Amino acid sequence: MTFLSMFHVSSFFLAVGKVADSQQLVSPREHDSQEILPLIDAFLEAFLTFGTLLAVTSLARAAKGCLAADRVQVKKTELKAKHAPPAALQKHSKARERPAIPTFPSSLKRKTWCDQMVQVIRDGRAASLPTILDEARLCALSDGLSLRSRELEEMEIEHLASCLRGCASHQAFREAIWAYEHMEGRIGKGNRAIWSVLLYCTVEISEFDRCKLFFERLCALGAPSGKDFVNMVKFLAHNRDAMGLLQLLSNATTLGCRMSTFDWNRALAVCTWYGALDLAEILAGSEACAVFATEMDVVGFNTMMKAYSTAGSTSRCLGVMEKMRAAGVSPSAATFGILLDCCVKAEEYDLAAYSFKQIQLRGLTPNVVHYTCLMKGFAKAKKLEEAKAFLEEMLKDPSVKNDCISFCTVVRAYADSGDTEGALQIVEKMLSTGLLPNECVFNIVLGSCAVSRMEADKVFDLLALLIGHGLKPSNTTLSHLIKALVMTGSIDVAMNLLFTASQDLGLQPEPRIYAQLTQSCADRGRGEEAVEVYEAMAKAAIQGDIDVDRSTNLRLCRHCSLCGKEQSAIRIFNRISKHYSSAQRMTL
Repeated sequence: MTFLSMFHVSSFFLAVGKVADSQQLVSPREHDSQEILPLIDAFLEAFLTFGTLLAVTSLARAAKGCLAADRVQVKKTELKAKHAPPAALQKHSKARERPAIPTFPSSLKRKTWCDQMVQVIRDGRAASLPTILDEARLCALSDGLSLRSRELEEMEIEHLASCLRGCASHQAFREAIWAYEHMEGRIGKGNRAIWSVLLYCTVEISEFDRCKLFFERLCALGAPSGKDFVNMVKFLAHNRDAMGLLQLLSNATTLGCRMSTFDWNRALAVCTWYGALDLAEILAGSEACAVFATEMDVVGFNTMMKAYSTAGSTSRCLGVMEKMRAAGVSPSAATFGILLDCCVKAEEYDLAAYSFKQIQLRGLTPNVVHYTCLMKGFAKAKKLEEAKAFLEEMLKDPSVKNDCISFCTVVRAYADSGDTEGALQIVEKMLSTGLLPNECVFNIVLGSCAVSRMEADKVFDLLALLIGHGLKPSNTTLSHLIKALVMTGSIDVAMNLLFTASQDLGLQPEPRIYAQLTQSCADRGRGEEAVEVYEAMAKAAIQGDIDVDRSTNLRLCRHCSLCGKEQSAIRIFNRISKHYSSAQRMTL
């Protein structure tokens, strides 16, 4: 047997398994006396010679089907003695011998395997868990555990539970499912930890088709936890299954589940996130009262209001506030913030102002979010004076910490209406509070010049004023300036500003700025000027100051061609393309 090739040995192993599966004898003793014993003798000899994993697996199958574990152990002992090397050669083979496996108590061995599995997950090798689980099983079998013993099943349940918990904590959800699929036939009914973690993993990777099965197996072993309940709500909210949620609540009541208020709020938030308002209403209704330990708190009511606010239903938000009053729950500042946001989205600005006043009347302190939300609504409605009035009220409130967002909201409202002076007044008010406007605020003010026509001199005066206030010009600043100058018909001034930007503003114009001015010239039939700007961009590209991609090059060529300058445009296009082709060859 020792001279057989690995192919023949593998065939032998398969033959052993087939014989073990095909026998229909009643007792192992009758089976031993027939075909299987000669095969087992040869099989064990091959196992000792090659020591392959396939041999071990076939040994397990043969032992399960026909031989008792003690008979296999006797055969192994006999063959080891038969194949022991001479004493003179034993000292030379010590270096190649595998170290002996120390004998540990079974509980310690389980812990050792569990630690190894967790370490494998930490190392990012969770996909190899099925192999390690098999190795742990074979180690237990070699220690004399019976294949059908309860102890072996409990060990495998413990190993799988450790794997699943480790995978869940490291977000290796799919690898957890693979480990379960590999062990599915070995764990019997499992335990609550296995089904709970599997339910969580399937929800996280959106494999919702298995959620119901895992939850049923979990409930068969006891009442589910609050986390399990929330995971099932995720599954039902994803499927928009209102009847399933009612059944879940009924089953939870039957099992005696008492979920916490925190779990209730999480379940409501899940329904809100999925947009399943009908399921959220069931959770907020009387059907859920028997499952949860307390009455709904302000967080739960706020979650329901947020759901209705997202849906744009002001009337339902007000209805939730009425339920809060009936339940004796006091609205918080966050409650009114949600109501304000809903009113602004629905463009019900009078109701928004009334809600804001209610915050003050109830003794609550408005924060900067409340003020900004209300100012945003008035700015959207073009009610600039009302927005400015609330900004000034916010500045007088010592409990409110001012921020740039509030000022930026009002500045944008004035700029979008073309009121440059009004925008400047807000910027100066912002400076008076000690807040420094950022680039976004300054550029919004400059953008107002493009809304209403402004003479070129006034545009540059505004630029100088903003630079004095702390503006550091950027390509966005240059873009706003060119747009404002083009609107006043000062294309020559805009071209001069572009060509001298590196000296006057200290910045290198990007290709998009050249493209903007080229298109503006082409739209006004100024073909010569369009080609001149295109030529300036080509010069900057060849000098290496900017990097022009092919799409920008094609766009400028097309704009110039449409104004009757096709030959000049093609010549410039080819120059830029040739430059980049040469540079690429030099790099290679």
